[in-house]
Amino acid sequence: AYWTSDDFIWVKKQDGTWAKSTAITLHDGGASAEFTLPGSKSDYANGCEVRYTGNSSSSYSAAPTAVNVGFPWSQSRTAPNDFSKAGDWGDCGSGVARNTGNPDKFNFTLSHKSAYLCFLPRCENVALASNIRLKKINIMAISYVAVKFAGLFGFDGEDILTNTPAFNTNINVTLPDFKIDTKANQALNAVYMVVRPGTYDFKIEYTIEDPTTHVVGTITDVRTGITLNKDNFYDVTANLVPKNYNFEYYMWDADHPYLENISMPDVYDNGYSPTGIAMAPGDNRWYNYTAGTLAQAGGTAQFCPNINEALWYVDRGDPHWDNSIWSSHGHLYSGGMWILRKNYITGFSSEHDPNGVDWRTKYTNANRTNTSVTPQAPTASEQYKYFYLPANGRYEDGKLEHVGGIAYYWTSTTYHTIIPGLSPASYSFGFWSGDIGVNFYTRDHGFCIVHAE
Repeated sequence: AYWTSDDFIWVKKQDGTWAKSTAITLHDGGASAEFTLPGSKSDYANGCEVRYTGNSSSSYSAAPTAVNVGFPWSQSRTAPNDFSKAGDWGDCGSGVARNTGNPDKFNFTLSHKSAYLCFLPRCENVALASNIRLKKINIMAISYVAVKFAGLFGFDGEDILTNTPAFNTNINVTLPDFKIDTKANQALNAVYMVVRPGTYDFKIEYTIEDPTTHVVGTITDVRTGITLNKDNFYDVTANLVPKNYNFEYYMWDADHPYLENISMPDVYDNGYSPTGIAMAPGDNRWYNYTAGTLAQAGGTAQFCPNINEALWYVDRGDPHWDNSIWSSHGHLYSGGMWILRKNYITGFSSEHDPNGVDWRTKYTNANRTNTSVTPQAPTASEQYKYFYLPANGRYEDGKLEHVGGIAYYWTSTTYHTIIPGLSPASYSFGFWSGDIGVNFYTRDHGFCIVHAE
């Protein structure tokens, strides 16, 4: 901590009132300073109290005083690793001024009474780290004991008092798109926050953005039972790595991936049209065209859900759409579905659907749609009952579509009716934020595969 040219102090006069300094002279780059006080030397006694409360009360439309300090709930930073404006964020302290022998000067050392957090986020996903930016840090007190986390508080020179009604439960700091390294890098993105000492349960939300895909999302870190003592710094580290899915697309039951031996672009996003995809039988990336009607997959799709299992997921899977972020091939995307695992679906069977029909032996279309989708993820305590699938889009006619919006996953079951003029088809199941369903598609589409869960 160091003094800046706009700092001031309060000194208690012999009559019990507080005087605000009128001028400041910095020394040694702000390591020390001289303050000019109003009135005469006789107004101040040897051993008079000195307080520093900064400008933070102005965030609550209050003039600075010696007996109040504010912790603004809405803050911003313009540069990383910058502590110079701590006085605007709640920094405060006190000391005792002693006569130096020079009749015009007193000396004091300030003892800080706030606690200080230094956020040092990183991203250990090497492919992703250089492609995302840190936009915001929001820290929220989530326990009753810590509810008075931000606001305008009384200050008695030793403690920050909590007997005032104005408070907020969070402090939100917006940032100018700080870069993120694969390890903690103080010079690159350290963010300081001044807080009231106490014991807290925190929920910390880091907002990140991928400027290429324009996806913005949050990563949450919960810390419980954290004690923050006055005049102490605490490093807060976090690995900002969303779940990664470097999934592969396949034509139905093909031996090899849709994009095998194709050079990948810098960003893997909607509209990507690779050259050199499989065009005919004989290419090991081509779909299984020998599987006829009433047939099951024998290659890469054989472990996917069959049509009956897919219908259980659709009808009884309690689908939850989740807009949370995930990464793939070094970039951010968002959107996906939570679906009950088969062990938690009463009556689940591979041999028939929820209505007792075995669609593996039917020539009619098993098309089914369920629009009863819960628009948020299951609670954290319930998520073990579900599996999550990202909305990974598809390849149609060689072009990538719908990444982050719609999902398409193959089943192991063929569609039994041959449609004149079309390639043979197989069943898939998929979803978007509004529904989950089963339908058939020609096998030359590039869909992802997933094992039955």
